[in-house]
Amino acid sequence: MEKFFTQSALLCVLFLASSTVGGCFPLMEEEVQKNWQTLMAPILDVNLSSSGHESNQAGTLYLAVYGSGPSDNAITYYGVEATMDVYGFNLEHGQQTGGFISIYNKDEASAINNVIAGWNIEPESYNDSQTHFSTWFTQGSNACPDMRCPGFESVFSSEIVPGMVINPVSTTSSDKQYITVRVSKDPNSGDWQVYYGFNGEARLTGYYPRSLFTSLSYKPVTIMFGGYAFKKEHKLPSPPMGSGNAPIKNAASFSSVKAATAIKSILLSDIYQIATVSLILNMMVSFMGDLAIFASCL
Repeated sequence: MEKFFTQSALLCVLFLASSTVGGCFPLMEEEVQKNWQTLMAPILDVNLSSSGHESNQAGTLYLAVYGSGPSDNAITYYGVEATMDVYGFNLEHGQQTGGFISIYNKDEASAINNVIAGWNIEPESYNDSQTHFSTWFTQGSNACPDMRCPGFESVFSSEIVPGMVINPVSTTSSDKQYITVRVSKDPNSGDWQVYYGFNGEARLTGYYPRSLFTSLSYKPVTIMFGGYAFKKEHKLPSPPMGSGNAPIKNAASFSSVKAATAIKSILLSDIYQIATVSLILNMMVSFMGDLAIFASCL
């Protein structure tokens, strides 16, 4: 069975608004820039501009992502786990926000294979503005969130299902609520298992069968975690990311971020914070803690 274990890791902060992109660590930045439309498509459920230059037609995505993959070091990853705060906001149709972990790679035809798990608020999809536990998968042109099409297989004993409402959620005036999510490969079946825990240990909820994918069962994966905010039209206000607060106070956080390898578990960080600040009609996305702010690297 894979082990979950401590390594200093790479950070990529991606700020995308009206086709503006910034970041650090060129290998990871280039990979995320090249594939972000496909990676985020099952979450956003829209056709994003392939160039990122037509945000007035395709919407505007703000994305802050950490990532580490086979090209970064000699370690082979088999999964990722993280504990993240969850928040609630009153959003409009066409607005989305959330936090997630992801594993992905590409097959011989360069088709993206990925699994994503986390929380999101998406009134257009759920017909409410509540916070939901969500999962997504992509294989090439096939992509699907939660259980809206064949893909995710629930474990019979689990009462947790993708798409369920998370309640209560964190507010700036109350205790933080958090979820722990994990996506990891079953070493026996090759299926990709999804774990979920609310204010506690993550437990197996279900899995994506290896038969859904063309490359996840046999090729090394890149692991990512981060937050996003999206608006479908320019006339809509930008929704908050994370807690919606500045990083100096009450910022959202990821903690106990772990990567699974065949040998041991790597604790990627003690704590990373994601926050957003509104400034002159633009949104600034920052990671705080011992890493970086915007495109600067320590």
